[in-house]
Amino acid sequence: MAESCWPVSIVFQKYYCGHNHGNYYENRPSPVSLLGLSPSLNSSLHAALNTSLLAGPPELTSVGSQGPEPLARDTAVLSLLIMLGTLWLSYTLYQFKKSPYLHPYMREILSDCALPISVLTFSLISSYGFQEIKMGKFHYNPSKSLFEMAEMHSLSLVAVSGAMGLGFLLSMLFFIEQNLVAALANAPENRLVKGTAYHWDLLLIAIINTGLSLFGLPWIHAAYPHSPLHVRALALVEERVENGHIYETIVSVKETRLTSLGASILVGFSLLLLPFPLQWIPKPVLYGLFLYIALTSIDGNQLFARMVLLLKDQTSYPPTHYIRRVPQRKIHYFTGLQVLQLLLLCAFGMSTLPYMKMIFPLIMIAMIPIRYNLLPQIIEAKYLDAMDAEH
Repeated sequence: MAESCWPVSIVFQKYYCGHNHGNYYENRPSPVSLLGLSPSLNSSLHAALNTSLLAGPPELTSVGSQGPEPLARDTAVLSLLIMLGTLWLSYTLYQFKKSPYLHPYMREILSDCALPISVLTFSLISSYGFQEIKMGKFHYNPSKSLFEMAEMHSLSLVAVSGAMGLGFLLSMLFFIEQNLVAALANAPENRLVKGTAYHWDLLLIAIINTGLSLFGLPWIHAAYPHSPLHVRALALVEERVENGHIYETIVSVKETRLTSLGASILVGFSLLLLPFPLQWIPKPVLYGLFLYIALTSIDGNQLFARMVLLLKDQTSYPPTHYIRRVPQRKIHYFTGLQVLQLLLLCAFGMSTLPYMKMIFPLIMIAMIPIRYNLLPQIIEAKYLDAMDAEH
């Protein structure tokens, strides 16, 4: 979630807190003209300002434009409103399945289609309702082909060696994430029937990414929380009551690979939408999309649930399995230690230094001996096992 808010903070630094403190559009009278100075001096000062103080960052300048666009505070404010609006509408529609309105089948459709509805709605609002305000959008250069072979022959031996070292660290991260996401998707509480194929999935991703690397295209990977949310979307969920607490449980899952294949095919066909209408989607809409994915992944997350226990009275604790087996003090100890580990991972994964991010896989691997060697010295192993288990 912090990764999604980070670009918006950069937008505010550039547009709201920078040297530009007003609306500098071409239809506004300049201070030079208000002072009655000559038109030639007015135009020269305009040109100097447009090329120096008011020069915009490359990412907000459209391809083929004649020069940098003037920037103003309204760009930052609108970016924030579009991001929060996308988050609000998508999460409201996501929760609509719990409302008493409409038919249950319609509620389920609105909940499943919450993301595309919110993206299309606020893309139209931003692109047509606020045309005079410049927003960051997709980059697309029609003069360049998307399927050009990478010029690997131009790399030196030192560059190849350095890329091999960085690639090894990145392959470790892929291996860890692939296994973690596969374990979460195939967890016992999801009640999957078909067998797992961890090694075949990893091999398939390696083959696909090898082909993508030849063309310099982005890699694919089993990203969290997309994969568990995909399983949840295919599941039949029921609400049950235990000791006055309502909780959801998965009854069955429609296990199929057709949905993943169809989504990948649609992503490929999205290339046909370039440059329009894909360039009509502003970047703040994507920031809201990422916030929605982060917020929906919190549902059912045990770490978040245990953090909420810090603010609750003990008599209102839900009757979960670890509440019945683990002392309250041990639960809070474990939550605090996990939060410290999470902050450590965020410090490396979200660092502005590129080499700090490269150490991120090593930090994740270091969490394994910390869990099995260090934490049992603080909290008894039987309590750790009870909190690690889902039931």
